[in-house]
Amino acid sequence: MRTSGPVRVILATMESRSMAMEPDEAGLIGRARGGDRAAFDALIGAHLTRVWKVVWRILRHREDTEDVVQEVFLAAYRALPDFRGEAKLSTWLQRIAVTRALNHLDRAAERVRRASSAFDEAPGGSDGAAGGAGPAPVPASTAPSPLQALEANELRRRLAECLGRLPAVWRTVLTLRDAEEQSYEQIAVMLRIAVGTVRSRLSRARLALRRCVEGET
Repeated sequence: MRTSGPVRVILATMESRSMAMEPDEAGLIGRARGGDRAAFDALIGAHLTRVWKVVWRILRHREDTEDVVQEVFLAAYRALPDFRGEAKLSTWLQRIAVTRALNHLDRAAERVRRASSAFDEAPGGSDGAAGGAGPAPVPASTAPSPLQALEANELRRRLAECLGRLPAVWRTVLTLRDAEEQSYEQIAVMLRIAVGTVRSRLSRARLALRRCVEGET
């Protein structure tokens, strides 16, 4: 999917103009429900980074992430009239993001392509241990030595590679718990699984990640 959509509009124009963000998100939601495209674009601008990170941590592939993030906001735009505010908008969008990302991985063509494609590094650099969109900038006053920088880069590269090897269901639980700081109960509701299953998958994911990083697998 490469057609222009709300996400691409925001990405293309974010640097050239400053959007007037209303402090009241409920007001933006109400306007967007009424068909105000500028209000919905403002909501995208407020939530794009977090949605991108959630999808990226699950898919580990830049172009797939772009496609799925666009799907997320298109789905949100269509479903916004049904949004009643029982949960925060960020939580609602996160649920859509996780569902769309997992559906993407479940597609037969996607499974075949991933089995034969190489691991793709995160956009803008190697990924961190929690699977973020890239390493945080280091203040000049605390910049590491060249040797430390090389060691840190190698560790990030190894972590990114090992995260990519984890089964998607493990990586998803790891993302929601360690990166998004969701509770076990929240994850269970979002993924429609038992809390015990969440704990089991998380434990296995952490163990597999540690063993991989340490070179045991």
